[in-house]
Amino acid sequence: MADDKTKRGSPDNKRLNKSEPYEVAYAKAKRAKAATAKTAKTAKTAKKSAKKSAKKATTRSASSRAAPAAGSRARKAPTRSTSSSRSSSATSRAKSASPAMKRTNAAPARKQARPTTRATPNPPKAEKTAENTAPKTMREADAVDLLTDDHLEVGALFKQYEKLAKKEAPADQRRTLAQTICDMLKAHTTIEEEIFYPAARRAGIDADLLDEADIEHASAKELIAQIEGGDPDDDHYDAKVKVLGEYITHHVVEEHTEMFTKCRRADMDLVGLRGEMEARKMSLVPAGMDEASGSEATDDGKGKSTGILASLFSKA
Repeated sequence: MADDKTKRGSPDNKRLNKSEPYEVAYAKAKRAKAATAKTAKTAKTAKKSAKKSAKKATTRSASSRAAPAAGSRARKAPTRSTSSSRSSSATSRAKSASPAMKRTNAAPARKQARPTTRATPNPPKAEKTAENTAPKTMREADAVDLLTDDHLEVGALFKQYEKLAKKEAPADQRRTLAQTICDMLKAHTTIEEEIFYPAARRAGIDADLLDEADIEHASAKELIAQIEGGDPDDDHYDAKVKVLGEYITHHVVEEHTEMFTKCRRADMDLVGLRGEMEARKMSLVPAGMDEASGSEATDDGKGKSTGILASLFSKA
């Protein structure tokens, strides 16, 4: 007989009656384990059988539902005895067909033919005329075109300065370009405040819109003064030029989307204002700028003062 002090987990350690022989305890444990495995296997088999029975029942019910429909169709099928029987059965099917079947078997409707000629367009409204809605290439350049050209040019200068700041260009080069931007903006804001905005007020343009533009000009002038009096080697010099560009971008968007559209539809002599604004702009160009660029302030035939623009870009 084996000793009671055997390895942990042996039948000898699990038997309750220590006087029971080791062999008897081992046989009992083996029978109990076999009974447990047999019970689990039986439960698993029963579960599979239940699933198969449920699946067969579902298939049987579906086939029983489909059988009457197939039988009814078979009963309605025409016989092949004679041509008269086929025609009579077809007639009976047509009479007994449901509305849904009639719609399905009906011939497709023909598409409606599109008209070959276009309808007469609506006439333009009173506030929309050929003069204030025609593209720029089809009308004479006016004051709005002059201000738009300035916006495009100063926007290009701001992008040029941004590239110089990223490359850490020399201080003299950045200062020269910054001064060019400031000179152009000062001339631009002056002709707007002295000529364009007053004419817009007289034409009945929204006073609140014009007041906001004056305040935006004042903020830009303060930043221009700081840039002109600053040193390019200062930490905030490039940041001031960038913020000035953001101010101008916001101001330009408001003018183009709100103010300029209203001015074109108002009773304003924009062509006459352009000549007056160009003359004032030429007087605001710093002395000696044209001589330094080697050009004269001339007109290119489209109402643009090429001398001023060339002078501004010559400093960049």
